[in-house]
Amino acid sequence: MNKELMCKKILAIDDDEDMTETIVDVLKYEGYQAFGATNGADGVIINDKENPDLIILDLRMQEMDGIATLRQIRKTDDKVRVIILTGFGNPDVAKEMVELDISECLIKPTDNDQLLHVISDVLGYQAGKK
Repeated sequence: MNKELMCKKILAIDDDEDMTETIVDVLKYEGYQAFGATNGADGVIINDKENPDLIILDLRMQEMDGIATLRQIRKTDDKVRVIILTGFGNPDVAKEMVELDISECLIKPTDNDQLLHVISDVLGYQAGKK
């Protein structure tokens, strides 16, 4: 993996604590700076504090779902790349995903290799734009 990409910050937001922990562990193992939040409100706070390059975001969460979380994040951060990771494909959400500038959408379950490949592509695209 490109060393430039490995110093990137990634925030995983998923209300499934095990899923969040697994993603963060995999990302750290790969050399990324990784952070996790198990709800949207904490995700917004961590995003403001850490200013990640990429967010991996679950759509269906208690209290504040992924779209509401991303709307809040976009108020102060319109540049961060976002990968939606969800177990529920929903065509009604597609329009909002375009409006909120989603980089990629993966359907759970996804394996670590697939997730890492998509992360590399999204961050590589971002790095290429700079």
